[in-house]
This record gives sequence, structure tokens and C-alpha cells, in this order.
Amino acid sequence: MSEVVMNRIDDRLIHGQVVTGWTRLRNANSILIVDDVVAKTPMMMDMFKFAAPPGVKLAAMTVADAGERLKTLDQGNDRMIVLAKVPSTFLRLMELGYKPADINYGAMARKANSKNVSQNCDLTPQEIQETEQLFQSGIRVWIQLVPFGGQKETDWKNVRGKLGIK
Repeated sequence: MSEVVMNRIDDRLIHGQVVTGWTRLRNANSILIVDDVVAKTPMMMDMFKFAAPPGVKLAAMTVADAGERLKTLDQGNDRMIVLAKVPSTFLRLMELGYKPADINYGAMARKANSKNVSQNCDLTPQEIQETEQLFQSGIRVWIQLVPFGGQKETDWKNVRGKLGIK
């Protein structure tokens, strides 16, 4: 039986030692990138394969295909990290029947009109609204860029006050 051991939003997806650290910490043997563009762009997948930890399976699927895959966790023996670039991906997965217990936010680059919600995590007004939708649906949202180095996790419920959300 397969199991999702981490759900993560990081606009860089796979990079440096960050994913290696989370993969080790969560004892993951598989990474599923959920992104319509990446899934349809072989050259992007080739780049991510170089960045993926050795011995870890890597796949990219469209949101629709990932929704189907995540309904069939009784198949296989993967310990999977599900990665997406933006919160709306998880909202779309929820519409397809996949509801994670929690979602970790990693690095989110500064963009026009974005607000800093935590160290190296900037969200646009739309991403803040989508994150709040995830939170209001009962999903624990927490921000922690790296699993090591002394950085503590920040819970979304604590960020909400900083943003003026009641």
C-alpha cells in the first residue's frame, strides 16, 4: 500500500538539499510533482531528475492524473512526497477527491503584490485566499523551508493574524 508522507508547496519544486532533507526525514522513496506544465514538458522533467535524490522515484502528473493516482493509494508501495508550485493545485486535487491532512509550504519567491508571510515565503493575495480556503477546509497548513538548520515551523493559524484574517 502506498502512502503520502508529505504534501508540499514550493515554487521551485525540487532544488538543492531541501528535498533531499525532507525525503530522508520522511523516509520517502517517491516524489510526485503535480503540475500541468511540468507533466507535459519532458525537458523540465529531465532537469528535475538531476536534482532529485538518488534512488528516489520521480514522476510528474497533471492535476487530473494525480487526482486519479491519489485515489488509488492501495496500489504500490510508495512513500510519496506530493509537490506543487501553488496552493490552487491542492484545491483542484480536493475537487477530485484527494484531501491531505496537512500541507507544508516551502520557498515562495517575492512577486508583484505579494506579502511576506514567513522567512522566504511570500504569497500573492490570491495565494493567501487559496491558503485560507485550504485551512478553512480543515487542512493543517504549516510553513518550514528546510527540515534542518534550526528553522522552526510556522503554523498558518499564527500567520493569519499578521495578515489581518480573523
